[in-house]
Amino acid sequence: MDQPWVLIVLVGLVLIVYARMQPSSKSDKGSPGVNMKELEETMEHFAAELEEQNQALIGMFAETKKEHAVQTAKLTARIEALEKHNQHQQQELLRLSYALEQQPKLTAAVEKGAILTSNTEAALIDVPTAVEQTPVTPEPATESIKQRYGTLFELYDQGKSIEMIAKKLGMNKGEVSLIIQLAKQEERVNA
Repeated sequence: MDQPWVLIVLVGLVLIVYARMQPSSKSDKGSPGVNMKELEETMEHFAAELEEQNQALIGMFAETKKEHAVQTAKLTARIEALEKHNQHQQQELLRLSYALEQQPKLTAAVEKGAILTSNTEAALIDVPTAVEQTPVTPEPATESIKQRYGTLFELYDQGKSIEMIAKKLGMNKGEVSLIIQLAKQEERVNA
C-alpha cells in the first residue's frame, strides 16, 4: 500500500461492509433504500474528493518538475560561464607565467649587447656570436640611464604606474619596465 488514497478507500469499504452487517435501527426499518442512497452519495462525494486531491497532487508535481527544469537550466548556464571565466584566467596566467620566464632572458640579452626593437616589447635581435666571443670594453657612458630618461624617472619617482608612464611617453610597457630595471642594475654596479 504505497499510496494513501488506497488505504482510505479500503477503510471506507470496511465501514460500508460493517454498516450493512449491523442491525438497522427502528427508524431505518421502514426505509432501507434511504440509508443505501445516503451511503452511496457519501461514497460518491468521498470519491470526488479523492479525485480532486489526486488532480491537485498531479498539478503540484508538474509545477515542481517545471521549476526543477528552470533551476537546472540556470545552474547549467552559470557553470558554463564559470568554466569560460576559469579558462580565460588560466590563459592569462599562462601568458603572465611565460612573460615572467622571459624577463630574465631579456635582461640577460640586453646586458650581453642585444638590441631591443621599439616595435614589440619582447622582440630581441641577437648580436652575432663572433662579436660575443671578442671581449668588448664598454665605452664610458657620458650620461646615466636616469639622465637619458629623466621624464620617465620623474614620473616613476612620483609613484606613477608603468602603464601610465608608457601611455604618457608613447612607449611600450616592456620598454619602460626594462629601462627601470637597467637603471636599478646601473645603480648597483656604480654603488
